[in-house]
This record gives sequence, C-alpha cells and structure tokens, in this order.
Amino acid sequence: MVLATAGVSEALAQAGRAAREHRLLTDPQSDLAHLVREGNAMRPWFAPLTARQAQVGKLVAVGMTNTEIARHLGISIRTTDAHVMSTFNKLDLHKRRQLAEWVIRSRPS
Repeated sequence: MVLATAGVSEALAQAGRAAREHRLLTDPQSDLAHLVREGNAMRPWFAPLTARQAQVGKLVAVGMTNTEIARHLGISIRTTDAHVMSTFNKLDLHKRRQLAEWVIRSRPS
C-alpha cells in the first residue's frame, strides 16, 4: 500500500524512520553485539546467584567455615549450610574450593 501511494524512495524513507522509532535492528550483527554488551553490563557479577548466596560465596572464598560465616552474618549454621548447598547446586559445583575459584573468576577486578 505504501509503494502504490508514495513510491519506492518514500517507502524506504518510511521504513528507515519506522526502524529507528521501534528500535528495529538496522545492522543486526553490530546491533546485537551492542545489546548483548549492554545487557551483560547491567547483570550483577554473581548472576545466577542471589545476593545472599554471593555474600556467602565470598566468605567461603576467603576461607571461612560455615560456622564462622553464620556468626559473621548473624544467621544460623543450618541457614548457612542451605545457602552453600543451593549455591553448589545452581553452579553445579561439589567443593568449597570450586566455589572459591568461581567467585574469584566472576567478580569484577
């Protein structure tokens, strides 16, 4: 319909305006790379963990035991155990050393 009433050049101009207004990708490869960088910048370093799991993970990374972590955070040892275990499960880890390495690798420098 646009071609019949306005001609080809006008149709292309309208398509360009529509793309800019609706954030359509004009250079898909470059635009997608930019959007991925933008999205990753907004994502916290500890994703997919919760903030509390990340906090517990940082304390594991510095060598604290679950008892020491519980005392430091003012939570029960069982709650600390649950945070450590759920973190292991989310990240598919099995040892505290692996969690410490993940924290060190994932944290921004």
